[in-house]
Amino acid sequence: MKKILFSCLVLLFSTQVIKAQNGERKGWPSAERRGFLSECINAAKAGMSEDSARFYCWCMQEKVEKKYPTVEDAAKLTAEEMETPEWKKEVNACLSGGTWSSTDRSDFLNSCIESAKGSIGTEKAKNYCECMLFKVEQRYPNAANAEKLTAETMNSPEWKKIAQGCMDF
Repeated sequence: MKKILFSCLVLLFSTQVIKAQNGERKGWPSAERRGFLSECINAAKAGMSEDSARFYCWCMQEKVEKKYPTVEDAAKLTAEEMETPEWKKEVNACLSGGTWSSTDRSDFLNSCIESAKGSIGTEKAKNYCECMLFKVEQRYPNAANAEKLTAETMNSPEWKKIAQGCMDF
């Protein structure tokens, strides 16, 4: 059931995103986002599972980009700043590792990538699906509750914006 749901989600999201108009994107360029995530995941894997590292890094990328909207601003972030109570709180929130099991995440990713790669290519599908996994898990901490996503929900402006944001990675 989950695999079917996730495949349907991806097909709908992919169709919506492909049809969406390309607008100017604020924030970091895609290559910079992917670079941050890749470096972060590789470093974080030294102290946690790859699955947890992926969640942590997606979470941190979102927080860093929100606080530092340009890559140049983010480059000014110092180790001393990361020790402030504000940043420690953000890091600890991301270290929670999310709430889905590794199996739920793996099922979502595999199904999503398989469904999306025909439309957008394997590499873009991987980036898109990892982003969507993070966004869906944030909104549905219990994987079973992700089944509450309906076609109507996915057609909402909020989810269209989420899907477009994930395509920008």
